[in-house]
Amino acid sequence: MSVVNKLKGKVENLKPRVSECAIVVRPLPLIADEIISAGDDFYFKIVFDPTDRHLVALEPARRLELMKGPFARGALVILAIHKPTDTAIGKMWLVSESPVAGDGKRGLLPIQLAKDEIFLFDLWVHKDFRRNAVGITMAYEMGAAVDQFFPEARWVYGYAHVDNEASMQLMSLVYGMWTVQTMKEYEIGDYHVGMVPNSDSPKFGPFSKRGRHSGDGFQMPGRPRSGDTARDYHHREGFARRTVNDAVISDDWMWPGPEWFDTEHPKGSDGKPATPETLPRSM
Repeated sequence: MSVVNKLKGKVENLKPRVSECAIVVRPLPLIADEIISAGDDFYFKIVFDPTDRHLVALEPARRLELMKGPFARGALVILAIHKPTDTAIGKMWLVSESPVAGDGKRGLLPIQLAKDEIFLFDLWVHKDFRRNAVGITMAYEMGAAVDQFFPEARWVYGYAHVDNEASMQLMSLVYGMWTVQTMKEYEIGDYHVGMVPNSDSPKFGPFSKRGRHSGDGFQMPGRPRSGDTARDYHHREGFARRTVNDAVISDDWMWPGPEWFDTEHPKGSDGKPATPETLPRSM
């Protein structure tokens, strides 16, 4: 490829790409009549660690470096692992706190979460395994993980491009989510994302100044309040109200000591950046 073509490619990649998105929601815990299983060839891993070997093999190094801040603030990934090849073939990212200023360059949309809400994004399953119920099983594993580690969560948001019919059907028919808001997303380069100003509709929701996050209302938009479809969506006996003690949990990155993101990371006796062993810190 010539230098000119490379330059054209870089310029093209930096042009904003705008997509209309539907913000969908469903209650927690998840409710199911039976436990759906992807089969014995798969297991699921709850990852709080951006250096986890399966995650490192799946995601680009630059993205994992960018996501260290969100990881430190409660982000996690559910990974589907194919046992015969010891390979991650599915992922589901979650954040439990609202993104902070600058998180747009990390690929995080500026959603505003109430204390009982979490945000699901970047759901992916390798095309060779999409008929193995990996995606739906991963969703239930997500529900169980949230139930244990974020028991205050009562709602989970997700989003999909409106013109992506497959994703919209997955969210609606398989995950039982409904649309509460639409907005326009812009993407620049590989990771930088944001919301087109004033594109949120209605003006009350997770991408608006007002919404449940602002304390202005407790009712979730679109939730049936009466009639044949009304139900207790937060039933205590929901499928996911269980622990994940038997799950594989990857959480070796953070420690009660100096954090990697400190402005001036302290050094240990060897003159290198401190570790839990060289300079422990009490919480």
